[in-house]
Amino acid sequence: MALTKVTSGVIKDSTIDSDQYVDGSIDNAHLADNAVDSAEIVAGAVDSAHLASTVNLTGKTVTIPDGFTLGSTAVTATGTELNTIADQYGYMTIWVDAGAMVSTSTAGAASETNEYATNDVNWDYLAFDTGGTEEQAQFKIVMPEQWNLGTIKAKFYWSSASGSTAGDTVEWGLKGRSLANDDAIDAAFGTEQVISDTVLSTTNNAIYITAATPAITIGNTPALNDICAFEVHRNTDGTDDMAEDAWLFGILIQITTTSTVSAW
Repeated sequence: MALTKVTSGVIKDSTIDSDQYVDGSIDNAHLADNAVDSAEIVAGAVDSAHLASTVNLTGKTVTIPDGFTLGSTAVTATGTELNTIADQYGYMTIWVDAGAMVSTSTAGAASETNEYATNDVNWDYLAFDTGGTEEQAQFKIVMPEQWNLGTIKAKFYWSSASGSTAGDTVEWGLKGRSLANDDAIDAAFGTEQVISDTVLSTTNNAIYITAATPAITIGNTPALNDICAFEVHRNTDGTDDMAEDAWLFGILIQITTTSTVSAW
């Protein structure tokens, strides 16, 4: 008996539904290119429950309609709002030079300027002694309003006095505290975090950059527009074993940004 070819024209609408198919029997190999488009899909029929957790769009063009919403942000045809979203959720760094720091009256590091003679390069630095009396310096900044008020990290840019030995270890510590309107200035800092670094040269003509500290919690529950006071010191009671002064050129602070900035 001859069989009639079965086409869409001889199948009554809705007579074949998902109950008539074995799971997995219809895959990409059984679909013609572009055979299924939005006109073939009932509105709302494909939701997250019908999609794999990962959708591979490699080599595909995805068209996003004008005026869609991403999270709570309305994105227009220009897409400029995407830059705003990227700025809100990221990181920002703040450089604090040694010249912007002050030595403490009690056990303060020496504030100096060195000229590197060959090319007359002059750099400010703070000289931190070795030994039992740990020296320190302080600085204060107001964080950018994009700051998420969370923990920060820091990297120390430093060198050594001449005579140091390659392989010597230096440890740097940093702690901070926020101050709002009418807060007492004379109050304890938050918990300190320490990072160690190694001398790579026997001269003081090279700069060293530490790895990032562990996350530093600013004391006193910071709020936007608070002033943040910091204290940096050479942690000589840890693994620090360099006999010479450690020269601090500055600190790079990294903050997390998530807040939008409002007009005053």
